[in-house]
Amino acid sequence: MASPSDPGPSAALLERLWQGKTDLHRRHARLPLREKVRLVIELQRMVLPLLTRQRPLRSWERPWEIEP
Repeated sequence: MASPSDPGPSAALLERLWQGKTDLHRRHARLPLREKVRLVIELQRMVLPLLTRQRPLRSWERPWEIEP
């Protein structure tokens, strides 16, 4: 929670961030399926080390060696 002396992010900053997120979603929606799958696999590979440091992987969390 922000303190009274910390006004937090400006409305202009929040608007730019929201617009950037909207733009990113639109760009991703236009991608071909193969590229969408590649992005999902890339994100899964990024989060895998974080999961393995926290706890043992569950059977469905073990990565497949696959290239889109």
